Amino acid sequence: MSFLAKLEIDGEVMNVLEFQFTIGQEIDKSGKPSADPNGGRFRVIIESTKSTMLFDWMVSNNQTKNGKVTFFRRDAVSKMRELQFNDGYCIGYDEVFLSQSNSSMSVEIIVSAKEIIMNGSKFSRNWPLKF
Repeated sequence: MSFLAKLEIDGEVMNVLEFQFTIGQEIDKSGKPSADPNGGRFRVIIESTKSTMLFDWMVSNNQTKNGKVTFFRRDAVSKMRELQFNDGYCIGYDEVFLSQSNSSMSVEIIVSAKEIIMNGSKFSRNWPLKF
């Protein structure tokens, strides 16, 4: 079980509080897959920092970024798993501050990526080339 996770984009490393990644397939009435897998989106909540890089990424409708989420083992040193993403758009941004809570200020982003690589296994979407 992972104890610690970090998000890295453009050389900035952020503490991950929550992470969710899903890929699915359409099925026919017998339960057999009837289409290619779809997905390539993930949701991540990080501790807020003074950087506005994520906000700037969100408000740009054509800016893509590459990055990775690294999950560490309980020893907080050795890597358990790494999810890399390429040509990712930030399609959701939500910043939360609760003064009555012990939780830190946080930012939730949703990323839609052309390519996801999980420990060497690749999922790609057929997006047109950028010009």
